[in-house]
Amino acid sequence: MSADHDTTSNNQAAMMAQYQDYYAVREGLDINIVPLAADAMIPSQADFAQHAPAVFKLASELQVVDASAIAQLRGLGDAAKVISDVLNQQNRKLTALLGYLLRNEDDPDHRFQAFEYGGAGIGFNNQTALAIGQWVEIKIFLPAESAAIYCLGQVCSCEPAASATSAPTAQTSEPEYQIKVLFQRIEDSDRELLIRASMHAQTRLLKKRANERNESPQ
Repeated sequence: MSADHDTTSNNQAAMMAQYQDYYAVREGLDINIVPLAADAMIPSQADFAQHAPAVFKLASELQVVDASAIAQLRGLGDAAKVISDVLNQQNRKLTALLGYLLRNEDDPDHRFQAFEYGGAGIGFNNQTALAIGQWVEIKIFLPAESAAIYCLGQVCSCEPAASATSAPTAQTSEPEYQIKVLFQRIEDSDRELLIRASMHAQTRLLKKRANERNESPQ
């Protein structure tokens, strides 16, 4: 284990406070979660970039390049549109190829449904409980952003879901739990992407609610 595995990182109250430092949007999302063994070697933040799968590193780098290119185009006036169109065409080709590669990273055996996500962490439903402090490998798929994120985190909350109060069904032999994971190893650019994604999701939710109000009978 790395040197920063101290008592603070394993303190639930401290981790929950960090989890709540960022806004989390309530939206469903496909993710992969793989619990790590108790004796797993957790890379330091400095070494984490080399630990991530190559396709996720490529996805992160492309997001950074896109953001940098857009920022530089803002000062070019009319010429910016022509350059932007060319870049967008190339970007669509790269995004399609990258999307294909990332779909192969989505393992059905480890697929879960997130119920919220944000810059600090992610919440998901599980049929079994996970211990507080448990390290997990996380793959987050963001189709609306044409992106995916790889990171490591620790369980900071594990509570029975509201539906778990009812009797188990034939399909559900165990109570369901709502688990929250605090990101502990994540690239800064990926955290920024999650923050943008949560803001975009919030905008979509607000528009949907406005449309539903407008369409409802008076």
